Amino acid sequence: MKKKVVHLVYSMGCGGLEKVIVNLINGSYDEVEHIIISLTPEFEMTAGIIPDIQIFCLDKKPGKDIGCHFRLYKLLKQISPDAINTYNFGTIEYHVTAYLAGVKTRVHSDHGHGGDAQDGLNKKNNFIRKISSYFIDDYVVVSQDLMDWVTQVVKVKPGRRHLIQNGVEVPKQLFEVKGSGSGIKTISTVGRLDPVKNQALLLKAFKRVLDNYPSVRLKIVGDGSEKEKLTKLAQELSMTSTVDFLGYREDVKEQLVSSDVFVLSSHYEAMPMTILEAMAVGVPVVTTDVGGIRHFIDERYAYFVTANSEEELSKSMCEALFRNKKTEDMIMNSYNLVKRQYSIEAMISRYIDIYLS
Repeated sequence: MKKKVVHLVYSMGCGGLEKVIVNLINGSYDEVEHIIISLTPEFEMTAGIIPDIQIFCLDKKPGKDIGCHFRLYKLLKQISPDAINTYNFGTIEYHVTAYLAGVKTRVHSDHGHGGDAQDGLNKKNNFIRKISSYFIDDYVVVSQDLMDWVTQVVKVKPGRRHLIQNGVEVPKQLFEVKGSGSGIKTISTVGRLDPVKNQALLLKAFKRVLDNYPSVRLKIVGDGSEKEKLTKLAQELSMTSTVDFLGYREDVKEQLVSSDVFVLSSHYEAMPMTILEAMAVGVPVVTTDVGGIRHFIDERYAYFVTANSEEELSKSMCEALFRNKKTEDMIMNSYNLVKRQYSIEAMISRYIDIYLS
């Protein structure tokens, strides 16, 4: 009989974390019976799950909802899973509930600093993390900067810490055809529309690109709380005819393949899936030099720019758009790196080892 693993998430809406969970489930359902429990009723990403799995919602109320712990306890007793995997700060406190419900293997995965947005130094949140960590058997992080953080700040015990970097689907060979094919150059970004992603910086930098290359287009893939503000900013910059807000899309790979450049303008990233996905299909990457990105790539693989610098971001986007030897070398280096070190299979194997241990 296959072991049951519950994935407890705040939501299954559009995001890189949710994509990791989908990849994990799709790549291991022959070995493990997966179950999703979401605190909130957002399920866009579950459409990409291949097997027919059980999905539950706890309908958590805004703020503190003690009843949510009770509903989870009852559900875990009913399901009787062998393991539970929680994700990021929004679900870490439920390990106490899982312990009381008798779940034998308790795993937590941090894909970022969560409740602190960028610095991970919020004393109240870290106190909750430290208390919760006593009930966690295996504490997973996706980047070296997060490993340093949980070691030095959260003080997770050595035997419980694991570094499992995100993995993506890698084509057997590099795509030869890039871009839209229409002669119009396309810049893209993928991610939730959230302040930490700083798409406002991208819009302002793109305005500078348009001043030199008026035929270039920008497509923003993703949805979120900042959509209205970003749409308004595009209007203020007189770019509504050259910026496409595509919302949530299931065809992210196709969107990347039809792009000439991929850009991340974030204030913070741990190990963004989207960079790996762009590298895997041969799209040059421009990224702000933040968080844990330098722990897995350097200038051999991407254009790095100073956070919040419109000038540097626009300059690097222009250079990446019009391929030179530097850009072509980046594309080949990036593809080979992802194929060698960041496959979905490697990531899944590490998680399954934890679940079945």
